[in-house]
Amino acid sequence: MDTAALIICDSVLRAASLRGAARTLDRPTGSVAAAFRRVEAALAVDLAFAAGSSLTFTFEARRIGRDLAQIADLAVAIWGDDQAESGRQWAAARPLSLLALQHFVDALAAGSIRTAARRIGVGQPQLSRQLARLEEKLGTRLLDRNAGGCRPTPAGERVAALASELLGRWTLLTSTSARDFRRQVATLRLGAIVPLGHESQIAHMLADLVAAWRQPGRRSHLMLKSSTAEDLISELKAGRLDFALVDMLVSGPDFDSVEIGRSRLAVVGAAGFRTRSPDPVEALRREPVAVPTARSGLRRAVRDLLEAGGERSDQTPANFTEIDSIPVIINLVREHGYLSVLPKVSVDGVIGGVDAVELPAAFDLPVCLVWMKARDLGQAAAEIIRDIRA
Repeated sequence: MDTAALIICDSVLRAASLRGAARTLDRPTGSVAAAFRRVEAALAVDLAFAAGSSLTFTFEARRIGRDLAQIADLAVAIWGDDQAESGRQWAAARPLSLLALQHFVDALAAGSIRTAARRIGVGQPQLSRQLARLEEKLGTRLLDRNAGGCRPTPAGERVAALASELLGRWTLLTSTSARDFRRQVATLRLGAIVPLGHESQIAHMLADLVAAWRQPGRRSHLMLKSSTAEDLISELKAGRLDFALVDMLVSGPDFDSVEIGRSRLAVVGAAGFRTRSPDPVEALRREPVAVPTARSGLRRAVRDLLEAGGERSDQTPANFTEIDSIPVIINLVREHGYLSVLPKVSVDGVIGGVDAVELPAAFDLPVCLVWMKARDLGQAAAEIIRDIRA
C-alpha cells in the first residue's frame, strides 16, 4: 500500500464518484479506479458497487470514511504542503510506500540503520537504499548518519511524527475492517418479500432454506429479513444484503438473478364472489380493491393484469387502496366487501370467508433470487437455490 492510493480513495469517497475524483486530482479515471480497488483489497471490504455509470457506496464506506479522510490528510501533510487541492494533486501523483515509511520509523526507534535492519530482517544495504529513495522522493534529508548511528533531521522529526500517526491509524483500520469482514462473511444476509401466510410459496421456501442451512459443516450463518421487493433491491445496491428473494423479474447490467418458482394468482373477494362476478377482472375495475403498494412485485402483477384489459398503467385507479399489510387487506376483503389479487395457494382453503377466482398462467407471479454482479456470490447462490429446492 502507498500514500497516493489512500489519498485517491479518500477523494473518491468525498466526490462520490470516480470521475469526480479524477478531475479533482487531475489523474486518469482508470488509475483512480485501480487505486480505489487496491485500498478495498487491503481493507478486505467492499466500499462501492457499480450502479450503471455511477457508484453506490456501501455502509462500510460510510462507517470508515472519516478514518480514511484522516489518514489521507496525514499522507498529504507528509509532503510539507497544506491540505488544499493543489497539495492533494501533488501527493496523489507521488506515492510513498507505507513499508518505506515504517522502516524509516523503525530506523529512528532503533537509533541505527544496522540495528533496524537486523530487527526488520533485511540487509543493511537494502534498508539504506530504501531510506535514501524515500529522502529522494521527499526532496529532503531525513536522517543524519554517523559512526554511532542515526538521528532525525528537523524534517525527519516532522515526517516521522506524521508517518507514525498515519501507520498507527492504518493498522487499526485494516485490523478492524478485516475482523468485521470475517464476521460478515460468516453471516449470509438474505432479504425476502414478506410471506402472505404460512401456506404461501415464499413461506415454504424460506422454511426449507432455514432448515437445510443448519446442516453440519455449513461455513456461514443465515440472516433473514423481510421487506417489499423494491426496498430489498435498494438494500442490495447499498451492500446491506447479499441476496434478495423477490416477487418480480429483475434484469439489468448490475444484477444476476435466477427464477426459482412461480405462484398462481387469483382475484379474491368475500364469500359468494365467484357466483356474483362472472368476470373477476371487470370486477376489479368497478368494486373497491385493496392491493399492496407499487414497491411490491404483486402490485406490478395487478398492473399487468389491468394493462392486458386496456387500463392505463401510469395511474392508480380511483377504486384502489394501496396497503402494505396482507392481514389488513384480508380483513377488508372478508368484512368490508373489497377485492384483491393474491397468490391462490395463500387463500384457497386457508383463509375462511373468501372466494378466489384463479387467473390464467400468463399472470403467474415469479419468485427470483437476485444479487449484485459485482459480488462473487455464485457459489453461495447455488447453495441457496439447492436448499430451497431440496
